[in-house]
Amino acid sequence: MPRPTSAAPQSSPDTPDVSRRTMLRGAGLLGMGMTFGLSGLLSACGVAADDDQDSGGAQKGGTLTMAIDGTSAVNDPAFYTTLGDWMAVDCICRGLTFISFEDNTPQPDLAESWEISDDQLTYTFKLRSGVTFHDGTTFTSADVLASLGRQFDEKDKTLPDGASRPLNSLGANVKSLKAKDDLTVVMVLLKPDRTVLSRLSDIGGRIISSAALKEKGADIGKGLVGTGPFKFVSSTSGQSVVLEAFDGFRLGRPPIDRLVLQQVTDPSTIVSSLISGDISATQFTPYSSLASLAKNDAVTVYDTSLGFDAIMMVDARRIPELEVRQAINLAVDRNAIVSQAFFGKGQTPDGYTIPPSQNGYDASLKDLSTQDMAKAKELLKAAGAAGRTVKLMAASDSWHPKAAQIVEQNLTDLGLKVEVDSVDPATYFGRVIDPDDDYHDLMIWERNSYVPDPDNMIGAMAKPSGVYGDFATGFASLKGADAFENDLYEAKNLPDGAERTARYTEIQRRWAEKYMVLVMLGYSTNPVVSGSGVKGFNSNALGNHRCFMEKASV
Repeated sequence: MPRPTSAAPQSSPDTPDVSRRTMLRGAGLLGMGMTFGLSGLLSACGVAADDDQDSGGAQKGGTLTMAIDGTSAVNDPAFYTTLGDWMAVDCICRGLTFISFEDNTPQPDLAESWEISDDQLTYTFKLRSGVTFHDGTTFTSADVLASLGRQFDEKDKTLPDGASRPLNSLGANVKSLKAKDDLTVVMVLLKPDRTVLSRLSDIGGRIISSAALKEKGADIGKGLVGTGPFKFVSSTSGQSVVLEAFDGFRLGRPPIDRLVLQQVTDPSTIVSSLISGDISATQFTPYSSLASLAKNDAVTVYDTSLGFDAIMMVDARRIPELEVRQAINLAVDRNAIVSQAFFGKGQTPDGYTIPPSQNGYDASLKDLSTQDMAKAKELLKAAGAAGRTVKLMAASDSWHPKAAQIVEQNLTDLGLKVEVDSVDPATYFGRVIDPDDDYHDLMIWERNSYVPDPDNMIGAMAKPSGVYGDFATGFASLKGADAFENDLYEAKNLPDGAERTARYTEIQRRWAEKYMVLVMLGYSTNPVVSGSGVKGFNSNALGNHRCFMEKASV
């Protein structure tokens, strides 16, 4: 999650992961209010590919231009500003492990292999030999210690001001991190954590050249050096990040010569530029345009997996009666939200917080997210809350306004008076974590699958000490909430399979039925569209805001 604002609670282990998409997408906090005019840059760099083709049939050369939400010109695994900046990190650096999002299992990347002790406390990583950084230095255990060590230590001198350190909670559980030799790293935990390999695949776990860190220090984000398929060329705040193919990438040089991540904030410009070819690909396509784009031969609309939760958080400090929170949940018309806010690019929730793309998904939880207006009215009347005023806020972009409109009508039909505030995306997160905000009763938001594991979904949202459980919903203040801390810890440490799924199912049902501080609105995906001539990139990953372009061609 994004953390450029001092308002963000840095002590919370979940802070770096909370709905990154909605945080600074509007870019106002960074002074990036401009709408990009594509013609100038693209006439200079072009998007046409050379005629060369490799033996696999992919065209070589050319520039692939991606529309992004924004850029602060700071690309640092320890510092979140915009999704675009972290997409650049994804392209420049690689981690010890890798998750493709076509499969949720962590695979070896810069770590060739690993061994885990029987007590699940000691991880011994065997590193790949002969891997080269963009600065020409050779990858060794020193780079792992420097890259992860700065995430684990809030006083590390290479951290920029406001660093979010998305691996800080992992670091709090690390007893020691040492190099056995140049190609062996040993991590010893205080308590078992079966999500370590998955979490090391996230953007915060990307490895930086220790030589570059020593040279640039806290300014590393202005010239990031990794081992990834693309190396940094230039960046301009509010405009673009320019990368070029790295000849020495260990999996082979990418087919394209150049990758441009270009800030485009106007939805109509995104659509017209996809059709014209000025934009090669993006996951920021407006939902309202998907049907028409699907009929246009100039573009390809991808059927990506449903990886994020559309949610409405309920502040139990503002709405203290469980019956009223339950009535609100029962009043919501999810079918209308999926069809009208997401234009059919989604699904009504039946597995509660764990979406269909993840292990642990269980459709037996469907009853937790069904509409029953008659029962909702009974609950509201019994609580003596008919006619009460509730306040609702939602970001002013993407699917959020329409969802807010539908919820407003649903709750009016229920018998509540609803006041709605539409909030600029750049300031929305600051208001979500402010329990004193005037509109903190109900908050529409989303949770993305940056690490495709239930611990990243229900594990973050039902954790009483996290952003959702504390600042947003006040769940931590409710009787019995503290037990979920241990319950979620035990669940994440079960091996994937029926027992783990059953445990998460039990936790979700108990959390919903006894507390109902989170109303599920639907499952969806960030809509990926590319030009019809763009081939080979991982669209499923891009639907989760992960940027794997090493095989893409134009």
